[in-house]
Amino acid sequence: MVFIFYACAAFSLLFSATCFVPAFGVSFWAFPLSLVSSVIMLLASVRFIRNPDRKNLSVLRKVLEYLSFVLFAAFVIRRAGIEETTFLVDVASVVLWLLVAGTSIVILFRLSDKRVEKSMPSIKPAVAVKKGFGIQILEWVDALLQAACLVLLINFFIFQLYAIPSESMVPEFMIGDRVVVLKTPSGPKFPLTEVGVPRMRGYKRGDIVVFNNPHYNDTKEARVKSFASQLVYMLTFTAVNINRDEFGEIKADPLVKRVTGVPGEKLMLVDGVLYSKTAKDSGFTPVQADATWAAWNIDALPLSEKQLVQRVPLSEEAFNLMVSVESKRANLGVSETAIEARALVERFDVLKKTTDTVGVAPDFFPKAQREIVSMFQANADTTRMLLTTNGGIAWFNAFMTDWIASSDRANLFDKESMNIDLLLKLDFGRLMVRNAELFAANATDDVFKSDQKRQSILTDAQNYVFYMNNHDQRNMGEFPEGEGKYIPENNFFMMGDNRFNSLDMRHSYEVRLAPIDRFDSYSFVYRSNLAPQYVPINRILGTASFRFWPLSRAGKPE
Repeated sequence: MVFIFYACAAFSLLFSATCFVPAFGVSFWAFPLSLVSSVIMLLASVRFIRNPDRKNLSVLRKVLEYLSFVLFAAFVIRRAGIEETTFLVDVASVVLWLLVAGTSIVILFRLSDKRVEKSMPSIKPAVAVKKGFGIQILEWVDALLQAACLVLLINFFIFQLYAIPSESMVPEFMIGDRVVVLKTPSGPKFPLTEVGVPRMRGYKRGDIVVFNNPHYNDTKEARVKSFASQLVYMLTFTAVNINRDEFGEIKADPLVKRVTGVPGEKLMLVDGVLYSKTAKDSGFTPVQADATWAAWNIDALPLSEKQLVQRVPLSEEAFNLMVSVESKRANLGVSETAIEARALVERFDVLKKTTDTVGVAPDFFPKAQREIVSMFQANADTTRMLLTTNGGIAWFNAFMTDWIASSDRANLFDKESMNIDLLLKLDFGRLMVRNAELFAANATDDVFKSDQKRQSILTDAQNYVFYMNNHDQRNMGEFPEGEGKYIPENNFFMMGDNRFNSLDMRHSYEVRLAPIDRFDSYSFVYRSNLAPQYVPINRILGTASFRFWPLSRAGKPE
């Protein structure tokens, strides 16, 4: 026993040496904290060895009960400052901490009342005494503090409880569901290091995983803040979340999503259908399993599930409208569209009273000005400008027909992107011609605004605009893009099941103007946040293994 006492003290002192930092800062305090704890443990051991009585036994036990937790705190503090530690130092610290924790457990086991009384007759049996109210309070605080520290270690390395914060995984998870996330097989690391449990599992399509959000900067400061927030989150049993951004909003971190893309493949999402392709495949094929998870029409869920949903992204009527637009663009004939586009240009040319004297189309509407909504809102002014400005016909002709020369598309996403752009262009062209006809007929403002043909065209345009507002939830181009590029080894792609209400690995947090048809220099542009990215395996924290609350929906996620 004496040897184990001194071994534990030696390991603790050596651990303190790994916490030493010569510069003053946050990390500086790790060394005195660990050193003082180690010295107290050594003194308590020496005192007990020299005089093994009940009082010294109680002191030694209490010191050993907290030693591992205090050293763990010192480990984190040492790595929370700007001073970096090497991998070898991290390994040494972890090994020494494990030795301290292991010897402490052995000593506490040997010093339990029944065992210590048999091995050390000088220690008399514990006598029950009446305790004051203050002592009882301290004992309760002591028990709660030790339980919290133990829960913290369990959360880091074995399993953790998560509260579902959003509806991105409806109907599998609802807001407020409590989920057990198994961590050990995923290779948890000691805080702020790359040292930890070896990874014991991989991931397959369909697994529901919890992972650090790659949209946030992975800086030292960010990791420290994330650790601090996780600490509070764990110790309050998911009741308090202080992980907020610079605007005071709670960060979407960590995320709970489903693995939908695995290493060695590339993906594409068109009209809600996920396609995949590997290096061995000649082309993209639908991922049949994804259709069993993807929830598109939340409004059509059974009432028992729907009543738990706080926000239905699209009504069933709106969803059906989107499907009808998808059907229309899928059935659009390219040759017929080209014929009509040329005819619209010819008709507009007839209605213009002056002849263009320029051969090259002027840059009347650069990319930023071809945003769908603004173009259609300004349709009357645009018609007047094209009719009265030199080069108006040249621009209109380029806008309506330049795509024809490069109408071949390599994949389904690019083909369908061209088609929706063409639907918008045909609509816009028809609107320009109808406006010009009404202007030529000297129609009054009331007649112009109430014209049924114009209203019908604008209704179609409104449907297309609605579609494009939801386009990035329903579609995604080839990812990773490029010949011979596939999701790398040990990387995965994740999406939420509630595809219309999930800001996941398809999207960035920034919206930009992007062309609908990237091959058409006169394409309409829309507000897009498509920016797919995969997630490295080392950012995956664990798998959602069991839903334990509410009890009515308890069970293993599917």
